Amino acid sequence: MYVCHCNVVTDRDILESIANGARCVAEVARDTGAGRTCGNCISSLRELVCQHCPVRAERRADQAAEQEVEVAGAAR
Repeated sequence: MYVCHCNVVTDRDILESIANGARCVAEVARDTGAGRTCGNCISSLRELVCQHCPVRAERRADQAAEQEVEVAGAAR
């Protein structure tokens, strides 16, 4: 699927950039060219980065664990 029509960047290009070490929207944009012309694809780009970036996934897991501890502590 095309994410950025202006620069002909696909979701596979985005995922490859993340697999090669990009960890934020700016790094993916710099690597692929997505979002650098009209900007209409930024929300789709951000969504893909948030879903597939391992650093972001680790943070979400850590935050979920912290919330569970907070809830368990509040019950006491």
